[in-house]
Amino acid sequence: MAILEVKDLVSGYSEVMILNGVSIHCADNEIVSIIGPNGAGKSTLMKSIFGLIPVKQGSVAFDGRSITGMRPNQLVKLGMSYVPQEKNVFPSLTVEENLQMGAFIRNDDLTGSIDRVFELFPFIADKRKSVSGTLSGGGRQMLALGRALMLEPRLLLLDEPSAGLAPLVRDEIFEKVMEIRQSGVAILMVEQNAKKALGMSDRGYVLVMGKNRYEDTGEALLANPEVGRLYLGGA
Repeated sequence: MAILEVKDLVSGYSEVMILNGVSIHCADNEIVSIIGPNGAGKSTLMKSIFGLIPVKQGSVAFDGRSITGMRPNQLVKLGMSYVPQEKNVFPSLTVEENLQMGAFIRNDDLTGSIDRVFELFPFIADKRKSVSGTLSGGGRQMLALGRALMLEPRLLLLDEPSAGLAPLVRDEIFEKVMEIRQSGVAILMVEQNAKKALGMSDRGYVLVMGKNRYEDTGEALLANPEVGRLYLGGA
């Protein structure tokens, strides 16, 4: 059963439509990657799913329930979290304060959840009292992921999680994404490193000019010569 199902989505900014009938789905405990050229509408799709951009046509369902038009604060209560590409931490707050902010709708003891985040990300555990603005790019991305996990989501939306990171740090982030999936969280990911993303994904979508161009397993998309030539830097 699909935890997320997007059908014929039309969305954009003001009168300019960026998405023109996109359909995707993500099953429980699945990693699904969305790739495509710049301007294809990948980030717009994520923002539309998470209620940051109005949906003009089409529908979005989460766990069998329509969430079309719902606001982000409603969606996090249902079990969806979103990590944007930029401005994804509060730079003036400490690492621990950022995690507490990630659980803003909870009224219970956060100690166990914070400890689990620190177990997953030892790097930020060592800096729990440090101001987040002093962290490296990789450290901030780990913190952003950790903060998104504070509400124990069933679905995690990741927009370019490896953007701007050094290769070793990027690989570590991808390893953590795999660990998060192994804990039972489904992941929908937009990623610039298309080969790496498809290699770790159960399925993938290629968006072009706001429309579905290809859909298949990650392995099959990697092996598709046309996808390789056009979107993966193949000869």
